[in-house]
Amino acid sequence: MILGFDESLDNCLLGREAVPAEWRDRQQITFELAEAFLRLHTAEKCRFEPIGVAQAWSPASFAESVSVLQKQGYRYIALGGLVPLRTQEILAGLSAANEVRSPDTKFHLLGVTRLDAFHRFEELGAVSFDSTSPLRQAFKDDKDNYYTLERTYTALRVPQVEGNPRLARLIRSGQVDMTQARSLESACLDLLKRYDATGTGLELTLTALLEYDRLCESGKDRTPSYRETLEAMPWKHCECEICLALGIHVVLFRGAERNRRRGFHNLHAFHRRLERKRDLSPLGIGTDVTPASLGRP
Repeated sequence: MILGFDESLDNCLLGREAVPAEWRDRQQITFELAEAFLRLHTAEKCRFEPIGVAQAWSPASFAESVSVLQKQGYRYIALGGLVPLRTQEILAGLSAANEVRSPDTKFHLLGVTRLDAFHRFEELGAVSFDSTSPLRQAFKDDKDNYYTLERTYTALRVPQVEGNPRLARLIRSGQVDMTQARSLESACLDLLKRYDATGTGLELTLTALLEYDRLCESGKDRTPSYRETLEAMPWKHCECEICLALGIHVVLFRGAERNRRRGFHNLHAFHRRLERKRDLSPLGIGTDVTPASLGRP
């Protein structure tokens, strides 16, 4: 990968020597490996479609990379190094690549979801993309853990007394009393279950969650985000099998299996967002974006 993007390097007065040598070397290595891979693909009579990867540092270098890969014989080209870029930078690179794209060439965007730019991506030749964001945000993000069609919600943190490394360290060091921790954990789970069943006791449930949060020394005031999640009860409005089976447990930031299942719910919600975008697409529903492209293996 070329870890950098600088549109000013397309200034012809600077010359190619202004581009860091490491970036030029990485692009050349990619060309050589792509050519070797295509030869093997042909020799072995492989039945899958080969995908070339365009590595670049600017709009013009993306266009150059696509041109080289097309001359080698690729008609499915992935644009790499996009994840850290701003949407406008991605569009600038994709637009330049589209100018040299053959009519039968299609683009894949590596690691990019950016549904707000979906239609522009489509117009510029992108037919597929992949990203782990919906899955990873379920347990990696500080606040955007649970997807709906309209927005995201913060998961309710109820760490396991004997299964959470941070809490376990606090107990071993004597900073947290295990009996008190177990009591608060149990109270949170009981109140959450009751709230899910009856829709009552929000303030009592919120108070218990925040008290347990303070015991675990999170150092963050999650009162507003927890209140939003509890008041909205988004799991009640989702028809995916995970939400139907787990109920309120789907929004609990707790054990690994529970967090992963929330990740799979997010994939479902993201797919529905994508379907809605495709239905509104000015180019129709012909884009080749499928559920399989929503998470990178």
